Amino acid sequence: MLSPKFGRVKQQHPGLTGLLDGLASYIRRQALSGQPYIIPKLAASALGLNDGEAFVLLELLSEGRILKRVYNVYCRDTGVLLATVNDPKALDDVPHCDFCDQTHAAHELRLELAYAPLDLDALDKAA
Repeated sequence: MLSPKFGRVKQQHPGLTGLLDGLASYIRRQALSGQPYIIPKLAASALGLNDGEAFVLLELLSEGRILKRVYNVYCRDTGVLLATVNDPKALDDVPHCDFCDQTHAAHELRLELAYAPLDLDALDKAA
């Protein structure tokens, strides 16, 4: 049985049904393997899409309240995840980096757009 949320997204974008189904399968696999975030570049590679196409598909699921857009903030030197924020305004409050023992300036950070599942049940019933 198709979930109502996922069904609405597919109904609004009928030409993307196959791509959305493929993305839903990818998100389920990632979640089952313990990955908390979906990275557009990695999703694109796994699905044979370009980064922009994957981004658009992920945004459609975000608009459908199946995923939420988040921002992962990393220490540029160590690659350590410092924070995950929901709102770009919160990027001003990045915590102290324990690995470098300093509070980094903006140019010392790396920002990554990601998506976190809000409703995996919607995707579980999508197949």
